Amino acid sequence: MEVHGIDMQKGAYRISFEAGGRVIRGLVPEALVAATLGQTGRPEHFDVYTWIASHQPRIESALLKMSQGDKKVAKPFDLLSLEEE
Repeated sequence: MEVHGIDMQKGAYRISFEAGGRVIRGLVPEALVAATLGQTGRPEHFDVYTWIASHQPRIESALLKMSQGDKKVAKPFDLLSLEEE
């Protein structure tokens, strides 16, 4: 998985990974990271990158399901979204 920085307008970090021979791009909301870390403001970049790395398998699984049209993604990963190209 690669993290491509933050999209300030969407308040989310852009990520991508390969699965099944294709690239899947998604957004990880800052609010999701902050809430799971028990923070109230914007999380620090280091904290976000660490959180994404430690949750990589679940993030990839959730976004893969979403890319296949499966809307049954476990909370809190249901807050992730696919990034439109």
